[in-house]
Amino acid sequence: MKQLLAWLLLLIPAITLHAQLANTQWKSTVIIGNPVGVILDFKKDSCSLYTVGDSTIIEIMTYKATDTVLTVVKVEGQSDCDITTPGKYRYNIQNNLLTLQLLADDCEDRSTVIADTKWKPWIIPPEVKVSEAILRQYVGTYEMDSTHPIYITLDNGRLYAEGPNNQLPKSPLTAESNTRFFLRIAGVSFDFVKDAGGKVVSFISHEDKDYELKKVQ
Repeated sequence: MKQLLAWLLLLIPAITLHAQLANTQWKSTVIIGNPVGVILDFKKDSCSLYTVGDSTIIEIMTYKATDTVLTVVKVEGQSDCDITTPGKYRYNIQNNLLTLQLLADDCEDRSTVIADTKWKPWIIPPEVKVSEAILRQYVGTYEMDSTHPIYITLDNGRLYAEGPNNQLPKSPLTAESNTRFFLRIAGVSFDFVKDAGGKVVSFISHEDKDYELKKVQ
């Protein structure tokens, strides 16, 4: 009986650690040739790595989480990893941030992408209906500097953001409220700002830190 109790006491923390990741989604920007916004989507025993912009699957893996060690093994995907080579990463969730640190991984394709990365929870806000009259107020050109304009356009009752010099293709904005919009491709929210007279003067992009882009046209 004592041996059984001891085994159960060892098993409970392992179950808790695994459950900490199960059914959670995390966003980060990783380097796959160029910086790419990606989602790490944990299910019960498997996880998927896919792009934020169009949900293209990069890798599907099985995983185990014990003693703050995350072990992943490829099932299928774009990397050159084989299906027998495990990757081991120390993980920690603190202050709503998931960090992954390389312990051992013979697959360089995987380790160069996810080693020493930080991830924030990925939550897609529910969409609300905003009148076209309100949306029309936000149409225009916004700048933080003259070489990186962001164009906000209105098409079929939906706002779009486009930044040719920011590697941002024309992308839809999802309304969270009358003034806040979610840019899924980047995983960031925009807050449009009005002056005392009710004129739209800028928007604030909430990223790792806040950036304000002035409306110039």
